[in-house]
Amino acid sequence: MLTLTLSVFSLLAQDYRTGIRIGWDYRTQQFVTGGAYGRVKLLSDGRQAMVYDEGGTCKIRFKLPKGNQFQTAVTVAIPPSGSGYTNAELLELADGTLLYAYNERVNGTGLKIKVKYSTNGGRTWHHEQTVYEVQESGFLPDNEGYYGIWEPAMIQLPDGEVQLYFASEYKVPGHDQKIVMLRSLTADDDGVRQWQPKSVDVCYTVGFRDGMPVPLLLQDDRGIVFAIEDDGFGGGFQPGIIYSSLADNWKSGIRYGDSRHRWIAVAAGEPRGGGAPYIIQLKTGETLVSTQTNSFADQRGAPWDDMYKNRPFVYIGDADARNFSRYSIPFPFMDEPDQGGVWNSLCQINDSTVLCVSEVHGHPTQNGLWTVEGHIMHPLTACSMPAGTHLEAISWEPLMSDILIASQTQASLHVASCWTSDSLFLHFLVNDRAIRSASAPDAPVWDTDGVEFYCDMADHATDDVPAGTLKYLVNVDGGTLVSRMTAQGWADVPASTHQMRYLITRTSKSYTIDIALPWNRLLRLPTSKKFAGYFKLHNNDQHQGKECIHHEVLSGIDEGRTRTWWQMTLDSQLPTALRAQPLCPTVLPSEPFYTLQGIPATSSRHAAIFVKAGNKVAVTR
Repeated sequence: MLTLTLSVFSLLAQDYRTGIRIGWDYRTQQFVTGGAYGRVKLLSDGRQAMVYDEGGTCKIRFKLPKGNQFQTAVTVAIPPSGSGYTNAELLELADGTLLYAYNERVNGTGLKIKVKYSTNGGRTWHHEQTVYEVQESGFLPDNEGYYGIWEPAMIQLPDGEVQLYFASEYKVPGHDQKIVMLRSLTADDDGVRQWQPKSVDVCYTVGFRDGMPVPLLLQDDRGIVFAIEDDGFGGGFQPGIIYSSLADNWKSGIRYGDSRHRWIAVAAGEPRGGGAPYIIQLKTGETLVSTQTNSFADQRGAPWDDMYKNRPFVYIGDADARNFSRYSIPFPFMDEPDQGGVWNSLCQINDSTVLCVSEVHGHPTQNGLWTVEGHIMHPLTACSMPAGTHLEAISWEPLMSDILIASQTQASLHVASCWTSDSLFLHFLVNDRAIRSASAPDAPVWDTDGVEFYCDMADHATDDVPAGTLKYLVNVDGGTLVSRMTAQGWADVPASTHQMRYLITRTSKSYTIDIALPWNRLLRLPTSKKFAGYFKLHNNDQHQGKECIHHEVLSGIDEGRTRTWWQMTLDSQLPTALRAQPLCPTVLPSEPFYTLQGIPATSSRHAAIFVKAGNKVAVTR
C-alpha cells in the first residue's frame, strides 16, 4: 500500500468560499423524551449524556457509542416540596467526575444554583451543594416576585479551576440583568468542589439584559469566551460574545457594553436576531453558535411574536469565536407553522457529525426533546480522471463525497464530482420516500423531483448573480432546463449550445442523475481550477393532504449573492493509479483516515482518497 501526501487542505478556513457547512439530515430526527432544556455532552468513554428537567426533576440519559437510542433516564435530583429544578448543565472534569448544575426555583421566596456529583459514570449522584442563593427582598422584583438567577453553565481551565457562570437580576437596577461567575480552585478528598464565597461580575450593559451564558475554553490557549443573549446592541436579542485571555482570567474587570472584549457574534448581512445562544468548538477549530429565532417566520405562516414558534439557527464562526455566518436550520418545520424549537444546544459527537438538541413545541403527539444530526461538510473537490473517460464508465461510489442536502424533507441528496480535460461530471444520488412528478401536465420542469447545479466559473463573489452565471436542471422524468444570466435576467440556452448529457437511474425509493458538461461548449474550464457554485434539490411531497414543493439549497447559501456560494476545486494532482474504476484496499490502515470532506473512512468504499492530519492523502496499491 502506497500513501501519497498531495497538498495542504485547510480545515480552518472560515469564509463563505472555503469554510465548512453543516448539512442537517432530516432522517436522523429523533424524539428522545418529554422534558425541557436538553443539553448533550460527549463523554471521554464515548457515551453521549443528555441532561434535562422533567416535571421539575433533574434527569440524565446516556447513549452508548454504538447505540441508536438514549437509554432509560436516571434521576439526578428531586426538588423539595414547593420547589422545582430546571436549567440542567453537565461538565466532565479532568479526573472523570461528572458535575451536574441546575437551578432551583423556590415558590415565592427565592432561587438557588446547585450542583451534584457522580464518580461512577452517572449511575449514582451525591453531595448536592447550593453554590449561590438569593432571597426575595425589598428591591423591585421581577414578574415572578423575586430576583432571578438563571441558567448555570460551566468550564474547567487547564490548571483545574472550575468556573460556573449564570445570569443574575440580583441587586441589578431596574429590570437589568448581568452575568456572574463563581470559581472553584480546589476539591476535597471526595472530589467535591470548594467554591469561593465571593462571586465575580463578568459582564453587564447598563439598561439591558445580558442573559443565558454558555462558556467555552478556546483551543490553543486562545482564551475564554461565553455566548450570551444580548439586547444591548440594538434590534432586540442577538448572540453576543464575551472574552477574556487565560492570563487575565477576568482580572481586568466587568465587560461593559462598550468593552473591546465583547462583540456581536453574527457577521453583518446575516439574520442576526435570536436568543438563548449555545456555543461549542469543533475539533478542527471552527466555532458554532445556535440561537432560537423568529427569522423568516412569515415564510411558513408562523407568528413572529410567539417564542415557542421560534426555530433553531446554527452559525459557523472562526477559531476566535468571531464572524459567524453560513447559517443552517436543523429543524425547519417548513410546513408546520404551529411547531417550534427552543432552548437549543449543540454537541460534536464524532469527527464528521454535530448533534442539535431542541425542545419542540406544537408537535401533534411528541412534544419535548428532539435531536437531529448534522454532517460537517468541506468544499467539494472534483477528482481528475483520464482524458476520454465516458459518463457511463465512471464508478462513483469510491469517489463519493458527503455533500448532503437533506434538512427540509424526507429526501436526501448526496453529490460527487470528477473532471477530465474534456468535461465536468456531476453525480447526484437522491433517496426519496415518494418520487413524484408534477400533477399538472404543463407544469414547469422544476415542479418535478430533480436536481440543479449553479456555477459562476469566474468566481466573482459579489452581492448579485453576475452575467455569465449558469444553471443546469435535470428532473427525474428527463426534463431539462439550462439557463445563463444576462443583463436582462436568466435566459434559456438551447441544447445545441450547451450539449449537456445525462443518465437517470430510478428505483422505487431512490434515483441517480449523472451529468456530463463539456468544457468547449457553454461551460469553460477555469484557468485557476476553482469556481463558485452550489446544488439544489427539488422535492415534491404530499403533506397533510396538500402538495408541498421544496427547493432546498446547500446550507448557508443565499442564491442571489454569489459571495455566499461555495468554492469548488478541480484537483489535478491525484495519482494516475486512480482510474475510472479505482483499485481500493480491502483493509483500511489502522490509523484514522478521513475522506476529502472530513468524514471518517470506515469502509473500503472510502479508501481511494483521504484527509489525514490536514493533508490530502491518496491510498492506492
